[in-house]
Amino acid sequence: MEAREKSGTLITVDFALEQGKTVYAIPGNINNPNAYGTNELIKQGAKIITKLEDILEDL
Repeated sequence: MEAREKSGTLITVDFALEQGKTVYAIPGNINNPNAYGTNELIKQGAKIITKLEDILEDL
């Protein structure tokens, strides 16, 4: 999913973090404004996903 800088997705992430959930993010193209929010989540500590195993290792 892509998220702009002021995206509703980021509000949802805040709720997930408040509940102690792990947040995953797929990095986006730095030239794409629709990837800004997602890339910021990664900078703030979201787990980077580049392959399915990145999620499965947490199960």
